[in-house]
Amino acid sequence: MKTKQCNDTQIEQWGVDAVANALSVTDTLQRFFKENDKTPLWDGEIFIYKNNGWKNENFIGKVSVQLKGKLATKEELSKEIISYPVGIVNLENYKKNGGTIYFVTQINKRNTSQKVVYYETLTPQKISTYIKGKEQQESCTIKLKRLPKNKYKIQTIFHNFYPNSRFGNIPPISLDELSTRKDVVKITSSIMEFLPKNKKISPIDVLLNNEVYWTAELSNSPIPIPIELTPDMQLAFVSKDGLPSIIVNGEKYDNYLSITRTRSSTIFKFGESTTLTIQENTRKANIKYTPSDSLTNRIKDLSFVISIAETSAIHVEGKDVLHLGEIITDSPFDLRATKKALESYKRLDKFWKSLNVTDDFDIGKIDSNSSLRELDLLIESIGGKQSIHINTNGDNSYYLLKKPISNFLLLLLLEAVDQEKNLFNVYNYFDQKGIVKIARGEEAEHITSKYSALSANDYIELSNIVFSDILQSYKDILHLNNKIYEPANFDLLNLLLAYDKHEEHPAIILETAKDIARWILEESGDILPDEIKVINYLQTIKRARDLTKEEISKLYHIADKSENIMYKLGANLLLENYKVAPFQFDQLSDEEKDQFKSFPIYRFWQ
Repeated sequence: MKTKQCNDTQIEQWGVDAVANALSVTDTLQRFFKENDKTPLWDGEIFIYKNNGWKNENFIGKVSVQLKGKLATKEELSKEIISYPVGIVNLENYKKNGGTIYFVTQINKRNTSQKVVYYETLTPQKISTYIKGKEQQESCTIKLKRLPKNKYKIQTIFHNFYPNSRFGNIPPISLDELSTRKDVVKITSSIMEFLPKNKKISPIDVLLNNEVYWTAELSNSPIPIPIELTPDMQLAFVSKDGLPSIIVNGEKYDNYLSITRTRSSTIFKFGESTTLTIQENTRKANIKYTPSDSLTNRIKDLSFVISIAETSAIHVEGKDVLHLGEIITDSPFDLRATKKALESYKRLDKFWKSLNVTDDFDIGKIDSNSSLRELDLLIESIGGKQSIHINTNGDNSYYLLKKPISNFLLLLLLEAVDQEKNLFNVYNYFDQKGIVKIARGEEAEHITSKYSALSANDYIELSNIVFSDILQSYKDILHLNNKIYEPANFDLLNLLLAYDKHEEHPAIILETAKDIARWILEESGDILPDEIKVINYLQTIKRARDLTKEEISKLYHIADKSENIMYKLGANLLLENYKVAPFQFDQLSDEEKDQFKSFPIYRFWQ
């Protein structure tokens, strides 16, 4: 069939007629169109009334409209959204005069009786968004939506456009600016929905199915400020709280579901990795899996995906089973390979927990093949299960190795098996129960806890430290070294230094330090001076709370009676006696000053 021959006047008239017919079914809109209009900007006006009584007392206001017609193919008539060029000069004029509702009617070029009307609500603020950065161009393209046939929806479009067009040329505020301003009192939206009598609709459906205009109330502005939204921005509602547990293949998942509703779809998100998108009016579900970096979540999410693939059904607690119908994936899904991957992750999780690491493993940082092979080798060898080759310098029988894995740093003990071949058995250092001998400076070697090998930075950086074991490790070797309180006190100071230096000031470090300080205070007898025991215990306490009167009294006693200037200085710092402390500090030698600055109590200096 050939394209029907027609002129521009006919096309424009068909466009006008199509819009007139669409509006004629409404109750609250009265149209005034200019036939064969040649005026430069507007093709007519729509009067808006409160009800179908078109009387002056019911009059709300008027909206200017622009009407266009264009020939199109049958395929183009099936589109929900179309593009249309509009002159920048015209848009600027619309903006100055409260905006306009712009209509474009597509007419089937082979059958002109077939027409589809599209519209765009051009408020001054939306026009500003369209022409931003295009001021020097002759025209820009606007996006128009298919006009509903339902009269209530058409009335809703006009009744919501009118009040928001009256903001005029008040400069809108962008979302980026809005997120940083401190003077935002509240953000509101205004929307009216026309409905048949006795029909109810949820507020969420109202917001999703209509264009929403948002404003911000600022503390220094007497009028609301419109919020700048891009024409293609879509509203979505995310629900998390109060959702029921879900059960898949007999496995229950609590606090695992969130639901996002948009105009065209409902998106179920399970955990961190899996989204299930169900388009409106279909029996197809699109499932997408994006691996979580968290090992714990990846195991849980993969188990869920496997169950979904095997059953195609979800049981929402307290409700019927949801059968998903045909499931579509973005890429081929290999169930056998997925199950194999899940088993390897579970094996890794078991190994990780055996190292006493409390934080979750970041599997996303170790997904490369080389890193995974290295990790597998460690899993196979840990605990002396098999010897592995490690390059070292020296011929010692034992070495300490700090091994970075993913987002963690492990301290491992290497036991030489064949030094010439650099073969070693590998152990988790903190699993060892043997005797540790350490010499500090010019001191003689002495038996101590394995934790005495750690520096302050080690307490910050190492991931496999068992803090609950530290105090017991001193008690376990007390029968071998009755002066164990001395290295324990040294380790206490390292713990406090680590706590102060750590950005997050972990409670576990401070609690461990407090337990050790109390043990030394109560059990060490005359191994350490009383002043050291009291000061170190109270400086630990002061990091967590204010000191009591009794505790303060003990510090005053040290400050007044002690013959050691360092002890007096430490007590005065904890008493916040900053007028006396500088004079006492000046009495120290240069070497003593440097030593005092290295102590954790120096943090209280002001």
